[in-house]
Amino acid sequence: MTLEATHRYDDIIAMPHHQSRTHARMALRSRAAQFMPFAALTGYDAIIMEAARETHQHVLLDEDAQRELNAKLQRALDQRESRHRLAITYFRKDGSKDGGDYITAEGIIHLIDRERKALVLEDHTAIPLEEIIALDDLDKPGDGKTRV
Repeated sequence: MTLEATHRYDDIIAMPHHQSRTHARMALRSRAAQFMPFAALTGYDAIIMEAARETHQHVLLDEDAQRELNAKLQRALDQRESRHRLAITYFRKDGSKDGGDYITAEGIIHLIDRERKALVLEDHTAIPLEEIIALDDLDKPGDGKTRV
């Protein structure tokens, strides 16, 4: 590049930037959108996120733990009139991949649905009996972690 080529625009370099009188200035957000990367594979990001999402394996309680849990559940059912708020931890199977997640629902027992084999809370949350792994009484004095 010659010296003459580098000074070719010296006469206009200090001029103010042109502002159109008929077109409004483009918002910075819109200008930035012009330079966003093109997504050639629509839905690819969602597939990657789904593959990265972690699930947990279903843990089966041993006989002693199951017997203890059944006794706690029976006590909670016997005390249903006292309307104790419970925290019930249970396994929910994932609909799209192996495993699932452990959920804790809080509420007051409404009934046992023998047909669906589920514990139903007053807010109509149905919890499969065979998936329950822990039961906590939230109304007991103490730290709120007292087991029923």
